[in-house]
Amino acid sequence: MKKDFAVIFDLDGTLLNTDLLIRKSFEHVFHHYKPDYQISDQEHLSFLGPALKDTFSRYFPDEMIEELIDYYRAYNHAHHQDYVTIYPHVEETLKTLSRQGYPLAVVTTKYRQAALIGLDLFEITPYFDMILGMDDVEHVKPNPEGILKVMNTFHCLNGLYIGDNVTDIQAGKNAGIYTAGVKWTPKGYQDMQALAPDLLIDDMSEIITFVERKMNG
Repeated sequence: MKKDFAVIFDLDGTLLNTDLLIRKSFEHVFHHYKPDYQISDQEHLSFLGPALKDTFSRYFPDEMIEELIDYYRAYNHAHHQDYVTIYPHVEETLKTLSRQGYPLAVVTTKYRQAALIGLDLFEITPYFDMILGMDDVEHVKPNPEGILKVMNTFHCLNGLYIGDNVTDIQAGKNAGIYTAGVKWTPKGYQDMQALAPDLLIDDMSEIITFVERKMNG
């Protein structure tokens, strides 16, 4: 029997370390479309989190965006196995929460197809009751639409959203649920901390204790 508390995860930078894949994918695009442009480390960090359309719009005219996204995705989808790793204790945490009856979901700004490539690679897809990509919502984070869709689907009055970005904390707060920020993001967690999430974690397993404490009052 499912419990009345949903545990919802961001994907990139939260469950899976896709930083190198994202870096390589952007370099692939820029090498082809803007070969003389050198992407700084600070710019690479700024690419982590926002939707591709928003990032490419900073550098290219609107009429090119769809072509750029297709070029990015073709490379990105083909190289998951080369550059993506799973963070420590993610699978063990998912297994424990699933066994305890919590509805588990992913809400990401990636397209669902791309999300599934990463989840399938590490064989953790079966733990999730729902996976929402940006093609499943009208409005991406920090809009709470995806999170609220999960909550409504499982008839949960409360839940926790875990992410590595300011927009993740904002989305969780906008949805009216608990929020957790992960400390392993290369951008640092200070900006998330300034938004006062309910939890900042060094290891994914910490959310088990938090969820149980909230459920048991």
